[in-house]
Amino acid sequence: MGRNQDWRRQLAAIIDRHNEMHAFRHKPISHSTRAARRQALFRMFELLRSLGYKAAPDHLGDRHVKALVRYWCAEPVEGCVPARHQPCSAAYIQQQLSILRVYAGWIGKAGMVREAEVYADNPFMVTRQYAAQHDHSWAAKGIDPAELIKQVVRIDPYVGMQLRLMLAFGMRRKEAVMFAPQVAEVPAFALPVDHPSALCFLSFLSIKRGTKGGRLRYTAVRSDEQRQVLDEVRELARTRHGHIGNPELSLKQALDRFSNVVRSTGMTRKELGVTAHGLRHQFANDLYFDLAHVLSPVRGGDPAFDPEVRRDAYRQVAEQLGHHRPAVSGAYLGSVRGKGGAGHET
Repeated sequence: MGRNQDWRRQLAAIIDRHNEMHAFRHKPISHSTRAARRQALFRMFELLRSLGYKAAPDHLGDRHVKALVRYWCAEPVEGCVPARHQPCSAAYIQQQLSILRVYAGWIGKAGMVREAEVYADNPFMVTRQYAAQHDHSWAAKGIDPAELIKQVVRIDPYVGMQLRLMLAFGMRRKEAVMFAPQVAEVPAFALPVDHPSALCFLSFLSIKRGTKGGRLRYTAVRSDEQRQVLDEVRELARTRHGHIGNPELSLKQALDRFSNVVRSTGMTRKELGVTAHGLRHQFANDLYFDLAHVLSPVRGGDPAFDPEVRRDAYRQVAEQLGHHRPAVSGAYLGSVRGKGGAGHET
């Protein structure tokens, strides 16, 4: 059997040889990430063949990448596949190119896959818009978080408390489920000496379990409302390392339970117009106001406000949300410049 006819076996061998490791760090990745990467690569090579390209997996070239991007952008394509009626999202295209960059490194072609804008006729089609154009918080939709969370508590107290953690401390769903409150609080003087927010608040929560990439972050305890939530979650998780997920459920079951309960209360864009992630948006905008003492740009804040104060507030919001780049705050707070793109959640 020729190399072209046996491409699936060749591709599987390349993936099996390299797929276990992180793209940039010398550490293994999760089974779900490996599976997603494998599925994406097989899907892309299947698509290439439908587009008329028969290159062996170790001969991936620039023209193949361009053909894929043109298809994803709903541009005219060759082969037996009709052009898409609608383009894929910029986020999807960027994600697929990221996987291809990793793969190119596996086959000795690191640097071959260039920025998405190089391949697309219309660069806007592949450019992610990171600045929020609309306030995605619950308050912006006229929804009282306390009242809606009460409905959740009547169904499942654990999920209700997880939502309160998301609102009070900007946690993601998985972070809230895995949060162990008895050992989380850290006084400001115990933070790393170079931590930029150590002088701004008296204490912080150390959040690491369930974070993206296992990255540790510190989120400030800055209000009586936060202190009350922290006291209540400690009552719910009484043991030293007890967490806020139902102890009778596995992590996967607890995450599924969270999703099912919030949907049952109408917490979707289709029904109430909000999602649980909107609580992170509310946390971010409230924190920005506490830091800068003005509304965020997405809430109509003064565009002439002191840029130095704004930059520092964006930095602190990003850090307390678990991001290292201040620019990511724009996905929650908006941008003083430009109001034309779509919001992006992280």
